[in-house]
Parts: sequence; structure tokens; C-alpha cells
Amino acid sequence: MHKIVLFGGTTEGRILTEFFSEKKIPAMVCVATDYGEKVLNYNDPVVVQSKRLNQEEMCNLFQEEQTEIVFDATHPYATEVSKNIKEACCKKSIEYIRVLRESVEVDGVIKFSDMGDLIEYLNQTTGLIFSSMGAKEAKVLTNINNFQERVYLRMLPSPEGMSHCLDLGYPMKNLCGMQGPFSKEFNISQFKEVGADILVTKESGNIGGFKEKTEAALQCGMEVVVLVRAVEEEGFGVEEAKIFIKGRYL
Repeated sequence: MHKIVLFGGTTEGRILTEFFSEKKIPAMVCVATDYGEKVLNYNDPVVVQSKRLNQEEMCNLFQEEQTEIVFDATHPYATEVSKNIKEACCKKSIEYIRVLRESVEVDGVIKFSDMGDLIEYLNQTTGLIFSSMGAKEAKVLTNINNFQERVYLRMLPSPEGMSHCLDLGYPMKNLCGMQGPFSKEFNISQFKEVGADILVTKESGNIGGFKEKTEAALQCGMEVVVLVRAVEEEGFGVEEAKIFIKGRYL
């Protein structure tokens, strides 16, 4: 049984997994893919489950594990997943804590809170687009006119993500599977190598390398288009979560 369940798949999730392991705190960590499990560094009494769960499966898991508290460290833009986790916790009367990613403000960028508006704007531009949004947004980016020529994708190096993008019609030469975050210098080098004119990214916070890639793009003279978070959430930062866990379980 695991009274603590952590939904991860992010840098915050990896940090908390390592924290649970280091402090010998029993916890179950849920990630969506095998790749998400492979990048984790953990030992007993932490266990990892790599499987996408719907809300009913979450409820069943909480019941089987007799869960008392759930930490939601999924991606800031994984709103549907967070909604399911929160509702499953509510149904089972389990304490829910959102692990937040710190926002970063960068001047000189164009911001959108709606993906449709962002795509509409990009269709009014010219030049090569470098997307660091990952494979999840690859489908919606096919709505960009002549996307097969214009859009270059950087994503996690998972076979599922690469296969998904190829199935959508992206040429292999436009796909780059890499595990970030990356330094400003690396981003500059990659943007120049590709010859990118526009960076499209999510406001992924300090941990997600947002500042390094946006500053790199601006230094390269690129236009920077950012999808910002539409919903403000309440919760703990990763260090606050550690303090909370220490007070509760140590």
C-alpha cells in the first residue's frame, strides 16, 4: 500500500521522486510512458507505474493503495489530466496538492492564451518556425499553412512521440528528439543551425528552460510566440512541497 501517490512526468516530478527515495518515504509515482519511467532515479520504497490512467482507473488505484494524499506534478499545460486527478481525489475524499511551476516574465515576446489564436497569427507570418512545444502539440501545428516545410519540432526522445509526428506528415529531417532543458548557448547554436525565424513555445517556467530558449531566440533576431497559461492555479512550488512532506512524514 502507498498512502502517497505522485503524478509526474515533469522535472518537478523527478525531483520529488528522488526526494521520496532519498528520505525512504513510501510513494507510488505515476507516469504516462515507459520513457517517463526510464528518466527517473529511485529506489525502494518508491515504486513507479508507467501507464496512462483515466479517472476511473485513478479512483481504483487510490482505493487499492489506500491513498491519503496525491501530489499532482504533471505539466502545467496538461489541464485535462489535472482535472481528472483532482476529480478522482474528490470522489475518494483524498487530499490533493498541485505542484506548481514558477512563471517567468520575458519582454519582447508575443503572447497568446488560446492555441487557435496562436495558429491564426502564425499563418500571417513567413519563415521557418521552431516549436519547442513537444509532440503533444504537433497535431494542432499541422493547421499552419505548409507546415511540412515551415515547422521544425523539438520534443522528448520517445518512440511514441516521434512515430506520432511522422504519422501526422512531418518529415524526419524536421524532428529533433532531445531531453532538455538546454542552455542559452545550445539553443542559439540549434536555432542558427536550423535557420529558424520564429520560436513557438509554452511558458514552461525556470525549470523548463523557458528563459534560456526565449533569450536565445531574441538574441538570434527571431520572433518569439508564447502560449501562456490560461488558468492560475493554487498549490506548492517543488521546494514548498518538500517542506510540507517533511512536516507530514518525517
